[in-house]
Amino acid sequence: MKLARASVLFLLTAASSTAAADSRVSSVGRDLVITRPEGRVVAVLADVRVESRVNGDVIVWGGNVSFRGRGSVGGDVWVFGGKVLAPEGRPLPVAGSVSTPGSLLHLYLAEMGRAPWDESARSSVFRGLRLLGLAVWLLTTLALLYFFGSPFARAAARAEEDWTGSLLAGVLGVLTLFLAAAAVMALLPPALSVPLAASVAAVAVAAKVFGMGALFLLLGQKLTKSVAPVRRPAALAVGFAVLSAVSLLPFVGGFVWSAASILAVGIALLSRFGTPRFRITVPAR
Repeated sequence: MKLARASVLFLLTAASSTAAADSRVSSVGRDLVITRPEGRVVAVLADVRVESRVNGDVIVWGGNVSFRGRGSVGGDVWVFGGKVLAPEGRPLPVAGSVSTPGSLLHLYLAEMGRAPWDESARSSVFRGLRLLGLAVWLLTTLALLYFFGSPFARAAARAEEDWTGSLLAGVLGVLTLFLAAAAVMALLPPALSVPLAASVAAVAVAAKVFGMGALFLLLGQKLTKSVAPVRRPAALAVGFAVLSAVSLLPFVGGFVWSAASILAVGIALLSRFGTPRFRITVPAR
């Protein structure tokens, strides 16, 4: 557990290495109260209360950010899985931008249009978050492979048989899930729409996670030229390494990962999450 926490802290602080700051505060699982000027604040599974000046960015995973007294932020505020609470009676004291899951699409598109030589503090944070997300992807898919090796293999084999069908199923599946969530939110009362929309989102996430694992496995098997069950973890890691490396490239990386995500949904749906295909034999008369 301590090693996992240390790894998370290392990834997050490495992502923040280029910002102008005199000092940096990091915490995992322990709430922070900023009572003196700091350069940058990074917290995981913890709340942050800003009561003094933070010259750099505030990055929080799984917690809230609030302000008291003369607390202010000179850089950007990044909050994932939490809220940004403005102080009473005055505007939000943040000089930069406030980024939450609802505003990440705009930041992502802006990052895709950034020239590779245009370095900035935001771009370094964005790359660090990408690396952290890729690490979570690898750990999750390896864990799923350990428990569901055969379904992964069947889904990968089905995708190899019909790439076009998997991609088409992914496009139709993503559109269907999106329209279904939009419809229930627009037509039903909150008591029904919220749990139904959450269920649709859960299906979409499950399809993407499972499908990406199968896609990693398929790419790795192609590169290692082995489909042996004992080689599946290595094949999955190789496929993940290749696809994640491409996803980090400027301009094309985001589009490749997006296309792979759509294909992954199609792989999961078309293979029915790797369930066996049964053949029905009709006796001859």
